[in-house]
Amino acid sequence: MTPAECEQNSATATGQLQSVGVPWMTLGLPILAAVLIFFFSPNFRATGTLRTAPLGGDFLQEWIGATVLSGEQASKLYDRQYVDALQHDPQVVGFDWSETSYFPMVYPPFYYSLLRPLAGLEYPTASRLWLVLSAVAFSMVGWLVYRFYPASRDYIFAYILAAVLFAPFLNSLVMGQKSVFLLLILLGAYLLLRCQRPFLGGLVFGLIAFKPHLGLVIGLAMLAKRQWSFAAGAVLVVGAFVAYSWLFQGGLWGDYLNVVSQMDNYLQTQGYQLEDAHSLWGAVTLTFHSQPLWFSKISTIVLSLLVVCTLWRAVGEAVALNSDAFARQFSAMIIATVLLSPHFYGYDLTILLLPFLLILSTTNLERWRKMRSERVIVILVLICFGLSGAFSEIAGFTYVQSSTMLLITLLLFLAGLRSEDCRVIEQAGGNSCD
Repeated sequence: MTPAECEQNSATATGQLQSVGVPWMTLGLPILAAVLIFFFSPNFRATGTLRTAPLGGDFLQEWIGATVLSGEQASKLYDRQYVDALQHDPQVVGFDWSETSYFPMVYPPFYYSLLRPLAGLEYPTASRLWLVLSAVAFSMVGWLVYRFYPASRDYIFAYILAAVLFAPFLNSLVMGQKSVFLLLILLGAYLLLRCQRPFLGGLVFGLIAFKPHLGLVIGLAMLAKRQWSFAAGAVLVVGAFVAYSWLFQGGLWGDYLNVVSQMDNYLQTQGYQLEDAHSLWGAVTLTFHSQPLWFSKISTIVLSLLVVCTLWRAVGEAVALNSDAFARQFSAMIIATVLLSPHFYGYDLTILLLPFLLILSTTNLERWRKMRSERVIVILVLICFGLSGAFSEIAGFTYVQSSTMLLITLLLFLAGLRSEDCRVIEQAGGNSCD
């Protein structure tokens, strides 16, 4: 699909949308979920007693960071003692919560700068606005899928309903996380790549820089596929963010790099929930919790190398960006991102909604009948979805992170489909995979 064809298809799709109507009731489901969370979640109900968790969930971390940058003590953004005192000051945040908990500032300074408009609001108001923005972001995900991914149009209601019931998505809203924004970035990048606009796709993908570790796998994989335009777009955005911090927040940038340098033992931080960690490092550390730390690190390195090799097999050489093969390759990249991340909690599994969509939408009846691996992949996706709300409980009971095991298996089967995809591409006149 060339850019011109993509624009033509988009125009056709727009005409179809105008004739049949955008399913606004369907796209409103995330808003409904946010409304229910607002009224029934203890994270958004003000109480007069000491809270065990902050009002609005983990968004307190973002708001405090933005507030510090907006004040006269901006240089203390990464000062733990100063930030801790602000987080537990009822005069600042508007509630009392346990002083045994604390949110360290772990994001780049430019991220907190982007959120400074929210610092102008009282914290309870800002946290509720963040909940609304997250729900609207998912409605945007649904709208983009409906308009630019025609294969999903016939089952858009099922997709949105399933997504709203997906436990990580609900946890993301309840906990004031930003997982939906990560999903929106990845979807935007994929759709632009699908329309063969890699530079614009790279610009969108570069926005993931506020969680830089989540961009490494896809970025390096696309480089291996020689997608120079995509890489250039991503580097341009990341470079702009870094340049801004370096020029206008020089001292803070140094403090942030110091925080990053101390992340090697982040999983040993007091209060870290290993049962809710889904990366290889978290899963291995949980399973071998009684073993020395060096044993977990070595085991993680070995398994990471195996995952990298599997991803290399799944990605291979360049293919047509608008093909079903690339949809599965991009899915493999996202799955590998989860596995290879140094830190990955359950709410961020929200991003799996994109590979789940791409995998299911590229599975046709003929492939389902002929290929056992195709059936296994679909079954694995359904199991991952169905167990998503129980991963932490299973891990806490068995010391085995079932999500990690399922994702490794899914990645292996995606890599196994590459040979079949290569034959399809070659028959279509594309580049050889060899």
